[in-house]
Formats: sequence, C-alpha cells, structure tokens
Amino acid sequence: MYFVYILLICYNKDRISRNVADFSTLANDLEKLEISFISVNEQFDTSSAMGRAMMYIASVFAQLERETISSRVRDNMYALAEAGKWLGGTTHTGYEKQRLQLKDSDGKDRTFCVLVPIPDESELVNLIFDKYLELNSIGKVQKYMLSNNIKTKNNRDWSANSIGAILTNPVYVKADSKVINYLKSNGLKVTGKADGIHGILTYKKRKGKNGSNRIKNTSEWIASVSFHEGIISSSKWLDIQKIINDNKSKAPALGSSHEALLSGMIRCSRCGSPMRVAYGKQYANKGIKKYYYMCTLKHNSGKTRCTNRNVNGVDLDEIILEKLKELSLDKGTLIKELKAYKDELEKSDENTGVKKITSSINQNKQMIDNLLNNLGITTDTETVTMLLNKISKLKNENKTLEQKIDDIKAQSISQEDALNNIEKITKNFRNLSNISSLSSVAEKRKLLSSVIYRVYADGDTGKILVKLKGVENL
Repeated sequence: MYFVYILLICYNKDRISRNVADFSTLANDLEKLEISFISVNEQFDTSSAMGRAMMYIASVFAQLERETISSRVRDNMYALAEAGKWLGGTTHTGYEKQRLQLKDSDGKDRTFCVLVPIPDESELVNLIFDKYLELNSIGKVQKYMLSNNIKTKNNRDWSANSIGAILTNPVYVKADSKVINYLKSNGLKVTGKADGIHGILTYKKRKGKNGSNRIKNTSEWIASVSFHEGIISSSKWLDIQKIINDNKSKAPALGSSHEALLSGMIRCSRCGSPMRVAYGKQYANKGIKKYYYMCTLKHNSGKTRCTNRNVNGVDLDEIILEKLKELSLDKGTLIKELKAYKDELEKSDENTGVKKITSSINQNKQMIDNLLNNLGITTDTETVTMLLNKISKLKNENKTLEQKIDDIKAQSISQEDALNNIEKITKNFRNLSNISSLSSVAEKRKLLSSVIYRVYADGDTGKILVKLKGVENL
C-alpha cells in the first residue's frame, strides 16, 4: 500500500501573498485538500499546530510591511510630484522626456526626467489651439483634423475627447499668476512659482484602484509648476478655457427618445466606423420622423474620409426585424445553427491568446510588486527615478495588453460564456417573434442587442451584413 503526501513549498511566505485575508483563504483551501504548506525561509510547517499559528502571525507582519512600503512609495511619489518632477508614463503630445543630472545639497549626483518640446509636435499643438480660437468648437476642430488627414502622435485619427484633453491641459500653458489664480479658483492646489515660461503638471487626477478610471474631485489634484517650457501663452490658454466653459453651459441636453433600433450595433461597411442617427422630415403615413444611419467618420470629416451614403433607418429596422422573426420561427434551422456554433466553439482555441496575454499581465504585476519592494527601501533619488520609470513602463505595457484582451472579447462571445448561454441565446431568438408587442423602443433595442453582435451597412450598394450572437451571419 502506498501513501501520497503532498506539500506546497515556497521560499518566502510573502511570495505567495501579503494580504492576511487572501492567505487565510488559501490556507483553508490547502487544508481541505490535505496539502501542507512549508515556507523555507520562515521555517514553519502547517502540518503542525505551532507552524500554522506562526504562519498567521507572519502573514500579519507581511501585510504590515506591504502597507508600509506602499505608504512610502506613495509619499515619495507625491513629494516628487509637488517638486514638479516628471514621474514617467506616456508623454504628452508636443513633448518627449529627457534625463537631466544635477548635484544635491550634499554634493551627490542626482538625475531626474523632464519634458522637452518637440518642434513638429509643438506646431501641431499650436494648430489645435489656434483652430479652436477660430472655430470655437471642438467638433469643428475635429472635422478640420480629419478632413486634412492630420493624425495624432500615435498615427490615429483625432477624437473630440483627445482634442478637448489637449485644450484643457495646463501642461501646455506658460504659467503666470493669472493661470495660477484660475486653477486655484477651480479648487486645485498649486505648488511652485509661476514665471510665465514653464508649464504645469497635474497628478492624482484619476481613481485608479480596482481598474476604475474616474476623475477625482479637483481639490484632490496636485498641480505643480514643472521644469518644462510651455507652448501656449497664458492669455490664449485662459481665453480658450473661458470659451470651453461657456460652451458647456450652453450645450443642449441630448435626447434618447429616437426610434432607431440599431443604435450602438450598426457600423459602416466601408470604414468600420460607428453609424449615428440623423433625422429627416416627418413620414406622412407613419406618424414618425424619417431617420437615417450615417457614418460618423463621414460626418466628422466633412465627407472627405468616407463617402458611404446614409441608410434609411426606418426601412432597415423593419427589414432586419422581419428577417430575425423568420429565423426565430424556424425552430429546426435555429437549433441546427446553434448546435453547429457550439461544436465550433468546443473545437476552437480562440481563448489561447487571451490566456497568454493574461499570463504576461500577471508576470508584469509580479515584477511591479518586486520593484515596489525595492523602491520602499531606497532613498537614492536616481535609483527611485529609474524604478519609477520601470514601474510606469510595465503599467503602460499592461494597459496595452488589457486593451488587446478587450478587443478579442469584443469580436465574439467568449467560448465559456457562449457554451454556458446557448439556451439563453435560443430563448432570446424565440422571443423575437413577440417583439411587436413590446411597447418601448428601449425594450425592443435591448432584445435586439441580445441576439445581434454587429450590423454592417453599405448605403451605396444596399448590402447589409448582420452578425448574430450564436449563429451564422444573416
């Protein structure tokens, strides 16, 4: 007779977890599985009562150490931010980072990064500010950029949000006392002395915990006169802030009561851009306004980047509804298509890419954790800056990887979810036969979005491609 004795061995307990609750859960799971945990460095063994007690005591001190290191790192970063130092990350349009060296009060060599203007990108920034002063509209500036095929520093089309972010960012202003007073009037705490030459860096703007990206209250921000030279004069920057604030107060509330059923699901088959709803005249016999689906790139670029004709929304919605109801009533075809889709998913390895990317993200997080440990025990400014840059680089890499995962998931239902929801998909299709009985547009749109993944429309040829969740294209 043979007995199998399973052990989980690690070098340090804090390599497993520095959170008491997490480690306690892990320890309970290991105990249920009759697996003993041994830490070589701490020399405790959970197969004994004393070992288990020491393990929990050690986990308390590990969590204390983690929180202490985190506090040191946070305080160190805030101190650097208030001094106007560049803490790393993606540089703003118009700037690149440059490492400088100086001697501290003790005569030791220290290095830190500053932003340095890039001539070509600085001209682009000036163009955006000048065009806004001329047009007084972010939408019109976007149309100008798109129609002239002017790209961002990452070679992408300009969005209204990215233009607005540049126009309101104090990093570009040659800060003087008027700018400082304006920022303070908006609740910001500003450090440093404004000289009409250097720009302002802002920190602590977003709540990043647990994947959140919400904007904090301005009273929590750190705004510091930095070492980089501004690009935009104080008077021009302040004039633009006034126009932007005035436009916000005049902006009409956007309604959401239109009849279009495919909002959020329809794309231009020419360029892949989302299609927006545009309204026409009233139908004499239907009692509703005519509406059309229009390519947003075509609209925003003034018809210079895409020429796809508008699609009659009323007719398109009716056609797709009828086709879907036909499919929902043909039970045999529906079940056959769903079964074929399920078989295809079971054979597919499309999630392999997601798993590999997730593994890379976890590896980066482990490296960040190790770098934070080193950061908490060093006081050398040069080393701190190098570690912060490395941490920032890894965080940016993780953001890119996470975006890749989002893109993969956006293209199709994940294998696990699809396999678990075949019956739900079937039910949604069957419900389509009763869609006419639904009273509100919102209810109809919700039901359609439960079965439609994407609709691609070509206004010139009239060709429509409907990609459904769980079955072949319509």
